[in-house]
Amino acid sequence: MRPAIEGGLPAEGDVASEVSAARRAIIEQSADSLGRTWADGCRRELLQEGRRASGGWPGTLREARARVECALHVEMRGRKLPAITEVERELAVRTTYASARNAWRKCVDATTR
Repeated sequence: MRPAIEGGLPAEGDVASEVSAARRAIIEQSADSLGRTWADGCRRELLQEGRRASGGWPGTLREARARVECALHVEMRGRKLPAITEVERELAVRTTYASARNAWRKCVDATTR
């Protein structure tokens, strides 16, 4: 970590790094929540149809990408932050998908015990 500049303010690189880490945390937390909500919605739909949530996660990366496009656009705009970059979008897509798959597995495991 670079030393603070005179007056106790953080060096410019430190500020950028903190902003970047905070932004990444916002994106990851939003994507994680989005994935869990997606899995819950899929499970609810199946139950409404009288079917059990079983087997592997039925979602796709394409669906995750569409959800991220919508939700994170609104999230970033609501926080008055610049739109996500391609790299951030892919991070969000993979985080959303993994979160949904994990939530699904926990549900399936709980119902088969």
